[in-house]
Amino acid sequence: MTRMLRAALAAAALSTAAAASAEAQSGKGLFVGIQYAGASVNVKDAADDLEFGSGFGVHAGLGLSERWSVLGNFDRSVLTGNSADVRLTQYDALLRLQLIGAASPVKLFVTGGATARSANAGRDFEGIAPTGGGGVQLFLSSGLAVHGTALWTFGNLTRANQLSGNTIDQQLTSTGTRVQAGASLYLFGR
Repeated sequence: MTRMLRAALAAAALSTAAAASAEAQSGKGLFVGIQYAGASVNVKDAADDLEFGSGFGVHAGLGLSERWSVLGNFDRSVLTGNSADVRLTQYDALLRLQLIGAASPVKLFVTGGATARSANAGRDFEGIAPTGGGGVQLFLSSGLAVHGTALWTFGNLTRANQLSGNTIDQQLTSTGTRVQAGASLYLFGR
């Protein structure tokens, strides 16, 4: 083969590989993953401040297009309070919008949705609140991506108090902050 023919074949092969890689890194399709989760909760007028704690999480989602994905997320962290450790469990239903990076393996995104939270430490608190955040995702291959995400959850936590046979709900205004670092596996031969 001539040198020119080899160069043309190599260029065609690289072009085909780049196109396939760009399509595979589009974020479309079913994905599952795991993450490290760090969390803290600030409760207005609470006796105990909950310091930053760490834990784990899992997620699953569906890339609807190159820009939009839906995501279900579960995190559990152990936070240190003034009087006891608190187990914080959070379930998210999120919509993710990719901002830039359509042809790149690096994707910047914003996300928003709702989070159901519960905190257990002698007295139980729970609530559903809005969540927003953003992050970056890096595709290492056509089916494997790593991500870093920051999330903020704003809203009330409710504590049920038993007083003289009556149940009284106490509303506590809180802000939750989370960071996640994890990996996602895109399934079914994207």
